[in-house]
Amino acid sequence: MRILIDLTHPVDVHFFLRPLRLWRDAGHEVLLVARDKDVLLPLLAELELAHAPLGRSGRGALGLGVEWLTRVAALARLMWRERPDVASGFGATFVVPAARLAGVRSVAFTDTEQARLSNALTLPLASLTCTPRCYPVCLRGPQLRFEGYKELAYLAPRYFTPDAAVLELAGLAAGEPFVFVRTVAWRSGHDFFDHGFTDTRAVVARLGRHARVVLSAEGPLPADLEPLRYRGPLAAVHHLLAFARLYLGESATMGAESAVLGTPALVVSTSRRSYLDELEQRYGLARTFSHPGQGQDQAVAAAEALLADPATGATWQGRRARMLAEQEDVVAFVAEAVAGRPRS
Repeated sequence: MRILIDLTHPVDVHFFLRPLRLWRDAGHEVLLVARDKDVLLPLLAELELAHAPLGRSGRGALGLGVEWLTRVAALARLMWRERPDVASGFGATFVVPAARLAGVRSVAFTDTEQARLSNALTLPLASLTCTPRCYPVCLRGPQLRFEGYKELAYLAPRYFTPDAAVLELAGLAAGEPFVFVRTVAWRSGHDFFDHGFTDTRAVVARLGRHARVVLSAEGPLPADLEPLRYRGPLAAVHHLLAFARLYLGESATMGAESAVLGTPALVVSTSRRSYLDELEQRYGLARTFSHPGQGQDQAVAAAEALLADPATGATWQGRRARMLAEQEDVVAFVAEAVAGRPRS
């Protein structure tokens, strides 16, 4: 079988990495197509994954619209030439319409109900759409739910063991308390009307009284914050999240990654995500602060309380164990869904 995977966001690389190995071990041929967005291409180079680069992320509503038209057309031409048996992607904004044009079966994965426009344009065209259990929308087309979160495709214990050696690469000493702070660019189509921090400097200053701050950002930082930027290997950031005292950031995906690792996850965003809500309400592993004016201060106050509590680490690992006991093998689910043998 020939499988085409469209990678449009850096997290897609992690999501498909282990299914990719299963497909190739089973004798399937896999073609990776990659969009130039954030650190996606450098991450593929770091992992030595051969891929076909195709297009750069657009900016603003007009730029994203132009990108959608040109990239869908380019993907369709690629599929007419390569003739895959199935095409897949996370979000699948480009690959599903292209697959429909090329007459190729498509499998979409999504967990972001806020992407209403792209979901409306994309998911009804998919041969199959796979969503986590907590996804709140019943789709019009074929839909298959799995027990778990996309982050478990690369951070479940059977696939990921935190490596303390990564701490040294980030300039940290073993056992040194630190918090991981993440800012995002808010340029995705579903982010246009949302925001997170109102003052990143204030966040860093308050957290810095309790622990060292490691800062990750999609774009430029003020000159005085640049020394705090994480500069280690891109593929190693999840090891840092596993050893952090807590995560505080604007990225919902990185918040969910922290939560499934048992690291307290505090997300500041005026929009919410169903998977973060479930991790909060069902397991107590995450919290979202969505008040447009007070969210930052509320999140930092919660972070200070967690950092002051010596029982926080053990409490979160206990909650993580309960969460993991209720999830399925997401890697096996993804591999089987794309290869055409999903459970009913």
